[in-house]
Amino acid sequence: MRLGPIRMYLIMGADNIQAIFRHSKQLSFEFMQLRIAQKVKGLPASDAARLGLDDSGTGPTPLSNIRDDERIWSKLHTIYLKNLTERSAVDFLTGKFVLEFSKQLQSVPWQSETMGLYRFLQDYQFKASTTTLVGPRVLESNLKFADNFWDYDAAFMTLMQGMPRIMRRRGWAARDACLEATKAWLAAASRGSEAVDKKDSDLEWDENFGHRLVRERNAALVDYGISFEGRAAMHMGLIWAINANAIPMTAYMLIEMVREPVLLHRVRGEVHSALVPGTKPGSALVDIDIGKLVSLPLLNSIYNECLRLHSSIPISRRLREDIEIDGYTLKASNFLLAPSWLSHINEEVWTHSGHPASEFWAERFLQKDMRRVKLGDYCPYGGGAVICPGRFFAKHEILAAVAMIVTIFDMEFVRYSRLDGRPADRGPGMERAECRGIVSLDRDVIVTFRKRLIV
Repeated sequence: MRLGPIRMYLIMGADNIQAIFRHSKQLSFEFMQLRIAQKVKGLPASDAARLGLDDSGTGPTPLSNIRDDERIWSKLHTIYLKNLTERSAVDFLTGKFVLEFSKQLQSVPWQSETMGLYRFLQDYQFKASTTTLVGPRVLESNLKFADNFWDYDAAFMTLMQGMPRIMRRRGWAARDACLEATKAWLAAASRGSEAVDKKDSDLEWDENFGHRLVRERNAALVDYGISFEGRAAMHMGLIWAINANAIPMTAYMLIEMVREPVLLHRVRGEVHSALVPGTKPGSALVDIDIGKLVSLPLLNSIYNECLRLHSSIPISRRLREDIEIDGYTLKASNFLLAPSWLSHINEEVWTHSGHPASEFWAERFLQKDMRRVKLGDYCPYGGGAVICPGRFFAKHEILAAVAMIVTIFDMEFVRYSRLDGRPADRGPGMERAECRGIVSLDRDVIVTFRKRLIV
């Protein structure tokens, strides 16, 4: 198939998708990162050209004749692995998020309120997640940052497709506002970090750059010659990546529980074993045993089921050389596209005990025969050498947020609504789903929140 000047092979089927992951050395992903960075994040063309010079891949062994000091993709990948996959780093990030989300939930000014569940998370979880990643100052210096972010997120795919400004004014304006706020934060963070004592330069978290990941990533981009504007665009992309995926997934899980009160009760009882009331000054409202939380069977089944139904990633690669998949020779310099969602709703794989693949079933991943599902049948975080390095922290944040909310609040379903609050006749659906990661909600659920006594 052709998309304008691009010739693309459409890949379907679990075995063929697994073949893509096995051929990581013959495929590249960086072109897609650059396209998104330019189209959606505002990466200057000169920086895109600079980054595009490195075609050596992300692994430790270069796939082309590039000097080690010019291998920016490998350097960034190493930083991601260090800060997002090592257990100590993930534990720190999760603990920081739990503390920041506790602060946000403690700041809720009411005992009972009726409002949109997704809207609630877009405010309180967004502030906690953003502070965990980049520190508090991007929010403190721009009180409309969250509102602008969600307007930007709503326009993400149309910006990606090159929609002219005149046809998507609100989305472009929100993108520009977020980028300017990120530039202001980056300038202040850079000034602040210059005054930091050298012995504190390897802190896991500081008020200027937030998590060490962001500080190390920024330094690598500086060393590589990426401009201030380019670095701001890439940092804004990092803020988008965590929030635009973790927060919708938290919402999908909670909505299923709100729609089925018995399920909410079961989950609340299960997570209770992993929660301990905070007792130390400055501690979280509830402390979480993350190791225990991520092993809870029902909670994990709901998490995986919501990922299956609501993640839609474009597994896209460029062919470095000819490869063979399913008896067909795919030619170098062309592109591959494998839409994950089609595998996730394959009735032959997922229908079980009268529960069709298209419907949510909380216990689907508790069934023993689910262990036989192939990677190509279920790949919400991609696969191969470029599988999402943030998948561990993302899962921990989502499960921690769900656990804290069901512990701290009673929630009662009121009605479905459109995102602007108008009544709707259904909840979030996949009718207009975009292939971009976790599918953004197209509807909200109005619930009555009531604070619970934590015991």
